Amino acid sequence: MGYIIIAIFVLTIFLSLLEEHIQKYRPALYIILAVALILLAGLREVGIDPDSENYEYTFLHYYNARALEQVEFSYLFFSKIINTFTNDVHALFLLYALSGVGLKFMALRKFSKLWFLPIAVYLSYYFVQHECMQIRTGVLSGIMLFIIMKIADGERRQALVLLIIGTLFHYSALLLLPLFFLSNKEMSIRQVKIWAMIIPLAYIFHFAGFSLFMSGVAQIPLVGSKLANYQEITIKGTGQFGVNVFSPLQLFTVTLYYYLLIFHKTITRENKYYPLLMKVFTLGIFSYVSFSFFPVVAQRVTMLFQLVNIILYANIYYTIRPKWAAVSTVMLIGLIYLNYSLPNVGVILFWEV
Repeated sequence: MGYIIIAIFVLTIFLSLLEEHIQKYRPALYIILAVALILLAGLREVGIDPDSENYEYTFLHYYNARALEQVEFSYLFFSKIINTFTNDVHALFLLYALSGVGLKFMALRKFSKLWFLPIAVYLSYYFVQHECMQIRTGVLSGIMLFIIMKIADGERRQALVLLIIGTLFHYSALLLLPLFFLSNKEMSIRQVKIWAMIIPLAYIFHFAGFSLFMSGVAQIPLVGSKLANYQEITIKGTGQFGVNVFSPLQLFTVTLYYYLLIFHKTITRENKYYPLLMKVFTLGIFSYVSFSFFPVVAQRVTMLFQLVNIILYANIYYTIRPKWAAVSTVMLIGLIYLNYSLPNVGVILFWEV
């Protein structure tokens, strides 16, 4: 599976280089790529990624009361319906892949003038993380892109409806509520400086040992028991939820963040949603660093919020000339992130992480 992802990644880069010359073929190629990724995620071998076996068990035992503590009601509802026809979990995987990949492909056409470069960025990291490992979040993250769009366009009521729908797929949709207080107005130099200072502030919180009072976490509605369980696993050292705020990938992400801030005027001319997307990106980095004491929260929030990087990293294209160099730069960024995502499906690209 990992090698197929690499092959499609290379194809999307090639199509990005030729995009101006294949304009009439772009819609058809775009649909073909979407179908290919839906089938790849939906028909993947159970056990090839860390979460698929758990998803299969819950799918087959949807009637178990304990299952409701593990997944949202929608997952059990779909499992019950599909089990009346087949006990093959791939039918459920296909449903989630169709929703997650389909929503993202539709949203990306509205967020970007570029057809294929955002797909390359998507493939480099979030396809494996969301469509193969966190399939419920995969659907939510697709909905999140439309929520951001509605907020940016001043349609907050519609955004709220989408958020409610998102909670049916994953309760972490509630983490998107702060986005309703953000605006999409073009940032002034002063505002850019203020947002730029938020990341150093997060590291100050990290060094100062900033933490939450966790004694009542289990009483938080919907997600309390899960958070308490994750935290207990982390404390005992039996989970894989560690956070390294100085990892090479994290520092690379922060570097790209400041690069995007420096070229905010250039990118805003090409993407009207840039101001809000960057604010969401900022919150993702801030959450990862400042909540590092509670790894599951740090990872879940940042993985959700930083989905906007699919669009933002592709927008680096507008800051570099000639065009072949711009596409090559985004390709190199994608390769670095591929190196961190592919081990989850059994492939080491450059070095072990």
